[in-house]
Amino acid sequence: MSLEKVNKYKEDKKNRRQILEREKKKKACARIAGWIIGIAITAGLVAVLGLTAKNSYTNYQASKPNYTADSMVVNDMTGILNELDAEETEAPSGEEAGSEETEAPAEEASTSAAAESSAE
Repeated sequence: MSLEKVNKYKEDKKNRRQILEREKKKKACARIAGWIIGIAITAGLVAVLGLTAKNSYTNYQASKPNYTADSMVVNDMTGILNELDAEETEAPSGEEAGSEETEAPAEEASTSAAAESSAE
């Protein structure tokens, strides 16, 4: 058994340079792989943080009021614009008496629409 140990030691000593070179290569490969993985993880985190910041900024911009002319138009909740349009189409431009007649049906229509919606 002692002879086996001696032979093994001689073999290791003979191949020591090659063994050390292989270990150095393994360590270098492991070091390079670690750097690549670290850079990939860092790039992923930066990308996630960047997208999160971009999305939150986009949501912030969307929540801010838009002061353009289109957004300043008030919705016609009372039906005034519909009544004015109806008056213009029914009555010629010179007749004012016809406009009083068109107001009454519009009021009846709005009250009947309100009654229908409350019935549902």
